[in-house]
Amino acid sequence: MFQTPSISLPRLATQIPRRPPLLPTLGFIALLLILSLFFVWSRLSVLQLEYGISSLEGKLRSGQQETSRLRLEAASLRHPGRIEQVAVSELGLRLPNPSQVISVR
Repeated sequence: MFQTPSISLPRLATQIPRRPPLLPTLGFIALLLILSLFFVWSRLSVLQLEYGISSLEGKLRSGQQETSRLRLEAASLRHPGRIEQVAVSELGLRLPNPSQVISVR
């Protein structure tokens, strides 16, 4: 038979590269996902609260304007000239005669 010369080749380190453990990698990815979702949720909550605060500030301003308007109206209704005008024109009242006035001491 025919023999082939065998040349011995140097053996390379034939270690099979190990894969990194899957559980820590998945845990790290899950932690990043949870942190990201928490960040997004917190930002949305802050935005929602800011919109609520802005809305309440607008209502407060309109309430303050309404209060100012009502105070001005109350002041104008309490004016003695207006009271006399309403008494004469709408209620038919008149000033008393001097004989109708009784002085109490």
